Parts: sequence; C-alpha cells; structure tokens
Amino acid sequence: MSLSPAVTETADVVIIGGGIMGVSIALHLVQDGVENVVLLEKEHLGAGSSGKSGAILRQHYSREASIRMARESLQFYRTFGARYGRDIGFEQPGMLFLANESAREALERNVEVQRSVGVDTRVVDAQEVRALEPRGTFGDAVLGAWEPEAAYVNPVRTVYALADVAREHGADIRTEARVSGVLTENGSARGVRRADGAAIHAPVVVNAAGPWAGPLLDEQDLDYPLQAIRPEQAYLEPPGDFGEATTMYADLVTGIYWKPEPAGWTRIGKMSYDGDDDVPDPDDYDEGIDQSFIDFTREAITERLPAFAQATSWGGCGALYTITPDAHPLIGPVPEIDGLFLASGFSGHGFKLAPSVGQGLTALITGGDPGPLDPDLFAVDRLRHDRPVTVPYAYGILG
Repeated sequence: MSLSPAVTETADVVIIGGGIMGVSIALHLVQDGVENVVLLEKEHLGAGSSGKSGAILRQHYSREASIRMARESLQFYRTFGARYGRDIGFEQPGMLFLANESAREALERNVEVQRSVGVDTRVVDAQEVRALEPRGTFGDAVLGAWEPEAAYVNPVRTVYALADVAREHGADIRTEARVSGVLTENGSARGVRRADGAAIHAPVVVNAAGPWAGPLLDEQDLDYPLQAIRPEQAYLEPPGDFGEATTMYADLVTGIYWKPEPAGWTRIGKMSYDGDDDVPDPDDYDEGIDQSFIDFTREAITERLPAFAQATSWGGCGALYTITPDAHPLIGPVPEIDGLFLASGFSGHGFKLAPSVGQGLTALITGGDPGPLDPDLFAVDRLRHDRPVTVPYAYGILG
C-alpha cells in the first residue's frame, strides 16, 4: 500500500496485534527507551490465539537457542509479580514428558542439552514416573523427562498485565483499532492505515498479528508460509475422589498434552496439527468443539489416568494457531520492505517465548543485543533459502 499524503498521526514504532507477542514487544520497546510506541489491536487484547492459550512455560526443547529463550522467558514470568505488583496467575507444578523406551537415546540427548544451559531436568524411568503420578497407569516401557521448573500463567490476565505495564512506561495501546494495511514508499515502511481510514506514519512497523499476519503480508504481495489452523481443546473435570490434578504432561505415545486449569478442570489438546482445520478467515471460524474430539481426549487420557473414564466434560473450544512448515516462528526484518518486522508463526510456542521475542526484536529494531534470540535461526526468509529449523521430535509443537 503506497503512502498516503493524509497522514493523521506519527509514531516511532507501530505494532499490529494485541496478543502476548504484541504487548511483550511494546513493553520491551518502551523499557528500552523508544518513546512513541503505538500498538493497534483490532478487537480486545488477547482476542486471537493468546486468550485461549494453555500458557504452558516449559524449557523442554531440542535446540539450545529455543531452550535459552524459553528459560529467560520463564524467569520473566516468574518474577513479574514481584517486579510490577500484578498477579498473572503464575503456578509452577512441573511437567513430565512421556515416551517409550525406544525413544530413550533422543530423550537423553535433549535433556543433556537442556541441562547444559542450566535447566533442572532429568530422565526418569517407569518406576519414577509411577512415583510422580501414583494414580496413573504406566507400563515398564514408559520413561519420561521430568522438568520441575515448568510452569503456567493465566493467559488473559498476563496479556492485560503486560499491556498495563507497557502503558505505564509510555506505550499507546489501542483496542478496536483494526489495521487494513501497511503503508510503504520506495521499498520502506512508512506506517499503517487503519480500517477507519486514519493513518499513522512511522518508520518501523511490527506485524505481530498472529493469524492475521499472513493476510497483511499478502496485501503487500509478500508470500510467506504462514497458515492459520483451528486446534481444539477439551476440558474434563476428574471425579471428586481423584484428588487435585497438578502436574502438566506431554505424552508422545498417546499424542496428547494435558494441564490443570484454575477452575479444577484439566485442559487436553493434541500434540499434532494433523487433522486440524485450516482457517481461511480468522475473523470467522468455529470457536466450538466437536463431540468426537471430546471422546478422543477422554479415551486418550484414560489410558494414563483411568479415573478420567468418569470425568465430567465441560466442553472445550476451537482456538487459533499460526503455523509454519517447520513449526518454528518467523522473527525479524522482512527483507523486501525496510523497517517492516515480523513476529508470527509460533505454532503453539508463542506464550512461552514471548518475553525473549520482545527483548530480541526490540534489539533488532534499536541495534542492541538480541539476547537469546537467534536472528539467523528464525530468519523470516529462511525457508526460501532451504534453512528449515529441524528437530528430532515427530511433533513439531515440542520443538
């Protein structure tokens, strides 16, 4: 979209998208001294992927760069309440990654990488798995990776808390402010045009619009492999005599993950994107859940926790992921347009990496140190140059 002469406002940086990624970037920019930061969210904060996130904060990755990002982000969330006086619902119950004995070599290798950068984790055998969850059914071929530091936060509360702190440091965060396109001139970003016709002139634009990021790039005739899909998540409440469900799990054998929710429910989702519906228009997608998915999750979790055969269903939701072919995000400058930056395609990793992305992208914009963010690994155009991020897991969501 060419630059309009009728620019109504100016900013130093405009961020598109008010999910966890957008508010983290805004907070890090203003804390780094960028004075005129405007964030535009088309609906309310967290209205896209972030509000329905499980907000799991684990460091179990197979690549050192991702581990370091997750580790720094976990520290950010863990200390957020003490630093800013806001409760984001931080809980640290730990997480157990389940596999079969046949996967021991790969699991041990990944755990060793994690331990080398300071993660408290270890491989546990079937006996230890049963000790960690005595109510479960785990055969002798089961083993796991136990990460006691793994945590989660309340996703909606966290998005709003980061936005509030960003505002206190000077960020201008606006809701009900849909962006219709990026303004450009001579191959450089010059701001954004809002759907109401108003324009904001800025030399730097950050596209952190999640499922809407791809359509905004398409409007510039930029072809990047961002695909919006609709994963489902079910909520089951175990019977009253089960006791408290605390630990989080990622089960590579049954193909599901589950975690406790503050309401006493257990959230259950798939480890794989296979079968998830494409979402051509993220403004119009089914937010409900199919009965067949509830049945699948009940059967799968009952394999591990037999008491869940009597669990009460509280339904669930259809959510939004933005995925890439290698299940890793596109973070950094868009080569075709100077001043345009992208942070999208997190493929289910966004919440746990957002603080490190905010720090790293701020540094790419201002010329500082990107910290644990590896700009080459997550380069926006890496797939064009046949440099996909590879991981040993069959489930890309594990990373």
